[in-house]
Amino acid sequence: MKKLMFTLALSALVTMGTQAQKQMGDEHNIEVSFTPFSGSPIDGSTIKYRNFIEDNRAFRLSLAISNSNDLHAWYQDGEILEADPVSPQLNITTKTSSFGFAPGYELHFDGTDNLSPYFAFEVPIVIGKRSDTQQFWGPEDINDAGQPDQYVVWNVGNEQGSTSVGFNILFGADYYFSDAIYLGFEAGLGFGKTTFGNHSITTDNLTAFNMFFNNAFSTDAAGAEVMGEFVGQLPFSAIDGVIYSEYYPDGSGPDDVYYTWPNHISNTSLGNMFQGSLRVGFLFD
Repeated sequence: MKKLMFTLALSALVTMGTQAQKQMGDEHNIEVSFTPFSGSPIDGSTIKYRNFIEDNRAFRLSLAISNSNDLHAWYQDGEILEADPVSPQLNITTKTSSFGFAPGYELHFDGTDNLSPYFAFEVPIVIGKRSDTQQFWGPEDINDAGQPDQYVVWNVGNEQGSTSVGFNILFGADYYFSDAIYLGFEAGLGFGKTTFGNHSITTDNLTAFNMFFNNAFSTDAAGAEVMGEFVGQLPFSAIDGVIYSEYYPDGSGPDDVYYTWPNHISNTSLGNMFQGSLRVGFLFD
């Protein structure tokens, strides 16, 4: 039924478009993705702006911004210790953010009265960041071990950033079914490179951290700096219990624990591109 309704609607749009007028120059354009068979037909996660400096030339800029900040309780009040004292609620915070933009240029061809095919290039740049913070409850001094009334809440943070830069050569077309609204598609060839910033582990209480994770019960061991900055991408998820995984590349950790995962430094890709959703846009002066 959805496919039938969409086919009928598309046929109606084509009929309406017989008298539609495409861009003439000096217009502006806002565009989003159109996925008629999905739960959300209009996808505004990426918004594209175009400025037609002439009827056959346009500057374009795509923007994509996302941010998520979630708070979870992984221990309730009293779950670790019911009394004398009651242990506090401990939380996990997960944050992800991404900012992407892609400046570009389009050269449009004659096409028909309603159809505007074009050749384009763009330079997409995406900056992303992921961080988890987990709370713990325990002694902050080696003399306080086993004395819950002296315990404090402290944090461990795990963070990773990435940057992606690319260059896309594209072919597309816009079909105007009214003087201001069009549907379109886009495909082409894309080159991209993603690099990962240094992976970083931090804590706001060094002694508590070393006592909990490294079994440090001497003054020197409890004051040791965190081996917490590494080149390349490392997987982590505080929700799944992976916040700090005993990184000892020289085997100096307890029981000779080694960190053996390969660290992903960068990725380079070259291949065909196709935008799986239709593009729907609005043209205005």
